[in-house]
Amino acid sequence: MFNLSIKTLARCACLASFLLCCLSASAQNMSFNYYYKFEPAMITEPPELGGLEVDFPEPARKNGVEGTAKVSFTLGEDGKVRDAVILNDLPFGVGEAVRAGVQRMTFKPAGFNGKPAPMKVTLDYVVSLLYDENDKNVLKPKIVDKPAPVYPPNHLAERVKGKVYVTILFMANGEHKVGGVSSTMPKEFDKAALEAAKNIKYTPALHKKSKQPVSQTIMVEYDFKP
Repeated sequence: MFNLSIKTLARCACLASFLLCCLSASAQNMSFNYYYKFEPAMITEPPELGGLEVDFPEPARKNGVEGTAKVSFTLGEDGKVRDAVILNDLPFGVGEAVRAGVQRMTFKPAGFNGKPAPMKVTLDYVVSLLYDENDKNVLKPKIVDKPAPVYPPNHLAERVKGKVYVTILFMANGEHKVGGVSSTMPKEFDKAALEAAKNIKYTPALHKKSKQPVSQTIMVEYDFKP
């Protein structure tokens, strides 16, 4: 008898990792990421899990709920989930919805020397929300520092003027990611705007009803003048 090796545990994590992304909900996109943490166990074969289906509560969506729900449970040797317990809940019934989804899961049990074996698991179910610029349920992020872009020196003689628009994802945790660019300017201006956008400082957008920080995509304008 021996404990589950790191290599076998990695195989389990690989087999049991899933991703559901960007399910459209009006002007709001919802991202559901979930993964399993397996407790060390004496097995020779990892379990084979089916998909996880969670009926995300509509009140939770409307109230901008996001975060991580955690549920612990046992993959029984009889092919049934047992002892499903909510370790970390989220408002409006999210934790219970995740627990119910876990209990409906189908799987092939882990094995030890050819015989089915139980295995304890913790599920992290991560809910993230992304709102677009026109969502009326959200107060837009406030830019508190917007460094000016560097005017491309090779265009000074031409005295080129114009605007570049950069799409930026302002995240609830205070970080931001620079996305695409839209303009009719020479590419040097696009590059200068993208570089400037990396140094923006801001306070996150707020969901009007829940008063919680949320992530939102905003198009930021850069006006170039020599």
